Amino acid sequence: MRIRELINRLEEIEQCSEGKILKMVTTLIDDIIEHDIKMEKIMKRFSDDMEDDLIKHLITDGIKSGSVGEA
Repeated sequence: MRIRELINRLEEIEQCSEGKILKMVTTLIDDIIEHDIKMEKIMKRFSDDMEDDLIKHLITDGIKSGSVGEA
């Protein structure tokens, strides 16, 4: 189940709730969204770092083998 689907289901519960339950569900939705945003930023940084490392590795190997110099 994706986060968006989970949030949609929780929002349906939220609409039928009141009082303390409403506040708890609303807080849960906010917490899940906040966590998802943080995880997305972490994964983006990780992905960017992996891409940079791969490019550095390819260039280094290309220089060692001489294929970069030939290009």
